Amino acid sequence: MSQSVEWSDLPEELVDVIASRLFSKVELLRVRSICKPWRSAASIHKRYPKRHNRNRVRVLSPLSEARPCSLSPAAFSRVFLSSCRSKGWLIKTQDDAVSETRKKLLHPLSRAPVESSHKTLDLLEYTVSEIHQSYDVHNYYGKNQYISCNFARVVLLGNFVFGVNNKKEIWWCNNEEIKYNNVWTRVSDEDAEYFSDIIVHKGQIYALDLNSAIWWISLSELKIYQYGPSTPMDYYEVDNCKEKRLVEYCGELCIIHRFCKKFRVRRYDVERTIGFKVYKMDMELVEWVEVKSLGDKAFVMATDCCFSVVAGDYYGCLESAIYFTEEKDVNVFKLTEEKGVNVFKLGDGSVTKLVKPSSESCFHMIYPPFV
Repeated sequence: MSQSVEWSDLPEELVDVIASRLFSKVELLRVRSICKPWRSAASIHKRYPKRHNRNRVRVLSPLSEARPCSLSPAAFSRVFLSSCRSKGWLIKTQDDAVSETRKKLLHPLSRAPVESSHKTLDLLEYTVSEIHQSYDVHNYYGKNQYISCNFARVVLLGNFVFGVNNKKEIWWCNNEEIKYNNVWTRVSDEDAEYFSDIIVHKGQIYALDLNSAIWWISLSELKIYQYGPSTPMDYYEVDNCKEKRLVEYCGELCIIHRFCKKFRVRRYDVERTIGFKVYKMDMELVEWVEVKSLGDKAFVMATDCCFSVVAGDYYGCLESAIYFTEEKDVNVFKLTEEKGVNVFKLGDGSVTKLVKPSSESCFHMIYPPFV
């Protein structure tokens, strides 16, 4: 067994990499205060392009309309009291279009804006750590008005932007080649033309087709190749599976199937989520196996991305659970309202719907006290 290394003995290059991924100058000051070697390795005067530029809006080639097009990033962060680091809250922020120094708060499960309470977050009292990013593509219509380009999911890898639109098609462009009139190009294969999700995993781009098979996109060829077989489904599941998503879990790619059912409510048919199934690849058998438990993890299934968190790091977060929102509620709920937020427990297969913000402790993770 290798010997443990003291924090102060870490290579300066590694400390520099850590400093480049910090969320704010306040965090940088905290890192520099740990010890003398870290203070010299993480200079306050050094510029860290990744930290300053990764959340900036990027100009892209126009889509079907001859209007300016932009990549709009959002950041998921864990916020916790500096005096109590064991628990925290999940927030989602986006750079303000008017002021570069301000950020606006979005609902964690969608991109719906949250009404400002005009409270100021004191970074000396709280610590903010970025944990994940999501993206969307918008057209600019003037006077700070942006309209979504109908991409269900968007990812960024280097200079390449890939997105799955509402027609289940994958399109890509190079955001560094605008001046050369680079155009959006569709990615497809004879055996797979339509896809439900796309993700960046270990520096590679993978897509999920409508038959639940994973495909790999070659950045050098900009072609797509099948990566694995489809997940097993019986006839009942095929009829009720309304959404398929990719998620990274414990270093592996997993597939989530979302099942819905129609209910008759006041003479109207309402479709609601009744359950999920999670699959991962058994590398020895080369087949998909169902995941019955997520251990101490939980999935956050937002409308623009899906990722895992350690449940114990957040107030009220349930282990082996999936936090999600119903599609029909995406554009109407706010953080202060009781619409759209749900949690599914893999253990007993139950779905809990938020009724009031204070009624269920399992939803406290998305209701920070400073909102």
